Amino acid sequence: MSDDTKNSAVDGVAVGGVDRFNAETGETTVLSENQGDTPFTLDDYNQTVADAGVEQIKRADMINAQNKVSDNEQKDTGEELPENPGGIQIAMRPKAAVHIMRCQFPSAVITELNTHIENTIIPNNVDHSKGLVGQISQNKRSAQLTFPYEDDEVGEMFSGVLQRLAKEYVDRTIGIECETSMESMWTVHSFNGDYNPVHDHGTQTPMGVSCIMYLQVPRCIQTLDNPADQFGGLNESSGNVDGFTYLTWGSNGMRDINMMRPITEEYIKPEVGTLIMFPSWLRHGVMPFFSPKEDDERRTFSANINIKLNNRVSGDHYRKDRS
Repeated sequence: MSDDTKNSAVDGVAVGGVDRFNAETGETTVLSENQGDTPFTLDDYNQTVADAGVEQIKRADMINAQNKVSDNEQKDTGEELPENPGGIQIAMRPKAAVHIMRCQFPSAVITELNTHIENTIIPNNVDHSKGLVGQISQNKRSAQLTFPYEDDEVGEMFSGVLQRLAKEYVDRTIGIECETSMESMWTVHSFNGDYNPVHDHGTQTPMGVSCIMYLQVPRCIQTLDNPADQFGGLNESSGNVDGFTYLTWGSNGMRDINMMRPITEEYIKPEVGTLIMFPSWLRHGVMPFFSPKEDDERRTFSANINIKLNNRVSGDHYRKDRS
């Protein structure tokens, strides 16, 4: 037997009341009476369903990438269907648009990198801005500096770490082994008013990954809410994303969720020790920040990594089950 539950409604607005519909008999049983003008909340619905002993489909069984509901899924074998085929089976298939990997490094690694930057990268002062669009010039210490990945012990070591992470990224994204090589590494030293317009990166290979690692974050950015948890909006000159990284992979914005269009942009709050890795084609930028302390530095490390697959990707590869 299969039961469906539905809300009683007046003029299209749920105001209380839940009915249970029996798909076999066509009969309807009232589980909760209509409460007139009293708003009917999700908690009210869940409590009513629980009290009535109605078994709901688990989210893990309802939503999955293979359109598979359960091991008991009805299959068309050419045999005569039973008189009562049971309930209606539903599966949702979310379609991935981009994969973003987040890594959290131990504080000892961050300290080692910052020490090497202070003692070697900044004194060497090898300008990397010629190939970058960052508008990093508002302070005498504003800079975009080359971080060597050859003939530099720390650079060679960290390049190896990043290339292993890139292989992990590719494996988790498409499940194919690959070869990697470092394209470039650099640091960005931003101060009040510095920013990076929306852009993407290029690599020697058609497929490539890029990364951003946060090494220093001013307190004026640290104290802002994380949009992933709570977002107060941008109205009234809130400054709620000052100093944040902006990612965009489509034309949909925050309001499009109201029309069931998936959001295709995200603001990332910088946190010391966090590294994000993404395909090099992903457009991204950095918002300016304004600290009461003139010398507050927002410091990041970035890299581009070449990817060469060991096997060719087929047209239906993303639809395959790689679990």
